[in-house]
Amino acid sequence: MEMVQEERAMMGKNMTNGRLGRARLWRPSWFCSRKGSLSLFIGLSKYPLMEQAKKIIADHGSELPSLTRTMSRSNVAKGFWMYFPRSFCKLHLPENDATIILEDEAGEEYETNFLVNRSGLSAGWRKFSLDHQLKVGDILVFLLVGPCKFKVFIVRVENTIEDDVAGCLLDLRDSRRKNPSLGRRSSREQ
Repeated sequence: MEMVQEERAMMGKNMTNGRLGRARLWRPSWFCSRKGSLSLFIGLSKYPLMEQAKKIIADHGSELPSLTRTMSRSNVAKGFWMYFPRSFCKLHLPENDATIILEDEAGEEYETNFLVNRSGLSAGWRKFSLDHQLKVGDILVFLLVGPCKFKVFIVRVENTIEDDVAGCLLDLRDSRRKNPSLGRRSSREQ
């Protein structure tokens, strides 16, 4: 919850970009997409997705080391590479290349190769990604349940968008029931 509040607070502040005297308005990465691969709608739904991810962490063991990763094209389509932050790797993962087990929500296990020098998963990650039909914008929650084993939870971007649209339609229907004149054209407009 604090992280989301901090991100929202930063959105309105000017941040230096590493050069003296120059500043730029901070924008979330989804908003600055060069090729437009992520739609603004997916970007706007990112905050509810992160809230769901934080709820998963709280419900399944907030004392366990965990990290969340938002799926990008390189994770799910081109290259099939899953990068982890170096700081997380140094603290919690083996010091040498190793086999890491990914267990999904159904209990199915996937073997992946963890490469220390590249701080990520290579062989085996492609199969996991394709088997779970991961899409750009999905958020994965990785809970480290053993020395070389992650429990992986998937928060799908489509579910959130569908829920948001359904909620808006229900709100619209309810508002029309309360005020039947809403949504109807007056005789002057026709």
